[in-house]
Amino acid sequence: MKSKLEICEVGPRDGLQSAAQILSVAERVTFVSGLVACGLTKVEVGSLVNPKLVPTMAGSDEVFAALIERHPEHRDGFSLLVPNEKGLMRAIEIGCSSVAFFTATSETFNKKNINRSVAESLAELNPLIAQAHEQRMRTRLYISTVFDCAYEGTKHPEKDLQQFLPLFDRVDEISLGDTTGKATTMQVAALVEHGILQPWREKIWWHFHDTYRLAAANVRYAIGQGFTCFDASAGGIGGCPFSPGAKGNIATEKVIEIAEELGLAHGVQLPLALPYTP
Repeated sequence: MKSKLEICEVGPRDGLQSAAQILSVAERVTFVSGLVACGLTKVEVGSLVNPKLVPTMAGSDEVFAALIERHPEHRDGFSLLVPNEKGLMRAIEIGCSSVAFFTATSETFNKKNINRSVAESLAELNPLIAQAHEQRMRTRLYISTVFDCAYEGTKHPEKDLQQFLPLFDRVDEISLGDTTGKATTMQVAALVEHGILQPWREKIWWHFHDTYRLAAANVRYAIGQGFTCFDASAGGIGGCPFSPGAKGNIATEKVIEIAEELGLAHGVQLPLALPYTP
């Protein structure tokens, strides 16, 4: 078991993507810089999606460029979400060395989110991951709706994740998303105890939303099972524009509090910088 907590700070991307207010490039750069100053150096700084679809993420390439100029020593820790080949090509153009791809176990969610079936999204991910590797980029795979879907209800991760396993060996990180925030510790335990994740334990990151205040218990359980890598959002800001009712990610501050209770070092200084009061 690792003795140090690892956090992927997703506030600047997952946190802000569905925010009511649109922050300028300068405001987002200031937000990330404040997080870095607090010791959070693995940060998803934006998403190279169509700004017409997600206007809060417009100018993410400019955010990244400004950040690597301001914090060159943390360049490899700044990542961008890329939805397609166009996004990946832009990430390559601006010198991004860490990218995230995404899909979901739910057919309905996938259709609403990326207008692709699960099979179609998997077919597209294979060449994108290959291209990223050719550029020696670090790759992350987000899998949403692992435990529950706003449209399809309770999911069955032990079965649903089977189709994604061929990708697990090809990416550096696997982020398992509780998109609606309904996952119970019993569900998380069933997935862990099933053993399907065992070969890739070191790659697993847990992405818990806290809609129903279940995330903290899930984090405690995961840490108790030897997992130390979590996605979290400063102040608990966030949600999902394609999942009705989904609220923010578990707060980074809460994950740090739990880590301290359980004796995990973290190296983060509180309070964290926030772009606004959630």
